[in-house]
Amino acid sequence: MRCPDLVALRSYDGAGDARASVVAVHLEAARGALSLVPRPEWPRLTSLRSRRDGDGFVLVARFARPAPVADVVAEVGRQAVWPAVVAARPGLDVRVLNPIGFRTDWERGVVDLPPGPPTAALVTGLRDAQGVRVGADADPDAVAGLAMAGVPLVGAGFGEVDLDDPLTREEHSLELRRAALDEHGSVDWQRPVSVLLATRRPEQLDFALAQVARQRGVASLQLVLAPHGFDVDPARVRDAVGVDVHVVPAPAETLFGDVLQAAAAAADGDVLLKMDDDDWYAPDVVADLLRARAYSGAQLTGMPAEFHYLAPRDLTVKRGHRTEVYASFVAGGTLLVDRSVLREVGGFRSVRKYVDAQLLAAVTAAGGAIYRTHGLGYVLRRNESGHTWEVDMDYLLDPSRVQRTWPGLTPSRLMEI
Repeated sequence: MRCPDLVALRSYDGAGDARASVVAVHLEAARGALSLVPRPEWPRLTSLRSRRDGDGFVLVARFARPAPVADVVAEVGRQAVWPAVVAARPGLDVRVLNPIGFRTDWERGVVDLPPGPPTAALVTGLRDAQGVRVGADADPDAVAGLAMAGVPLVGAGFGEVDLDDPLTREEHSLELRRAALDEHGSVDWQRPVSVLLATRRPEQLDFALAQVARQRGVASLQLVLAPHGFDVDPARVRDAVGVDVHVVPAPAETLFGDVLQAAAAAADGDVLLKMDDDDWYAPDVVADLLRARAYSGAQLTGMPAEFHYLAPRDLTVKRGHRTEVYASFVAGGTLLVDRSVLREVGGFRSVRKYVDAQLLAAVTAAGGAIYRTHGLGYVLRRNESGHTWEVDMDYLLDPSRVQRTWPGLTPSRLMEI
């Protein structure tokens, strides 16, 4: 905290028009690491650090140019106590109106939209409803805010939706929240993303590259391919994915964690996404993870392995994980983490197995938040063998863990397979 343009806010009273390129905030008795999703009108945030300090946490934010100190302090405080605080500035605040807390079940049927502005209380009061009926005279802000929160809306303009089917209802919710967050949300969620793809199976390469190539809606995407024990022509990879490519080969004897760490070191993106070589990814996976990163403020974001395709049985299983929650675990093939956070927790561990679990544990130990968004954009493929997480088919088909099954490969329609 001895940087000359730093304003240390332990004693700052918020008065004046102070601006600083580096702003530090200390919060006593904080329950977890502090985070900050910057406002769109601020200078670009170049780095963010949060560490434990006594009974609280210190957050240090660095900006490309001096930022308004009072606004930064207020925003850190708002996000630390969210969701109790309702947005005080014009627009619809994604940290108040977002899908966190979405329920895949319901306790009552379709209800009429209550009068009033979009608030956290309004959203909370409608979470147990199967859907909300919107009339022609509804407040546009309330409609947009509920859509941002993923509340299933029906009525003129929303089309026919079978809300009796939980999967169809969730798909409808996801389509609404994407559109509303992009159109009405107060935060620009776009960030440069580098996909880290390590594979030791040449026969899976074309499939894996196709999953990267189909990603859409992201302003800046890079692929860092780490072929593990074989060589790849970089020109072939670029032709296949159509984005910036780095190829970082590794000898076959290299530990898997070291392969990923080398890929991370070669990445240019502000945010890193680990993808697996044999799983299916919807075209909006990267965009959805970035949206969730913005409205949750979490240091690590991911999806659950909600859908499994059991290849030996030619069967698709839906497992019924809770989604849109802060959690301790997300699927390893969907880990989205800020590059600075990965560096601060020591990177990927130098191990052969359990690389994902160790990263999750490291982020948690450092006081970071892990957020699990929806699972409709990801299908995990299970073969008889060849997985770092070895588990038998009987475990995956245990009725206590299975919500629904379908013959063949039958993902959510939003997978667009």
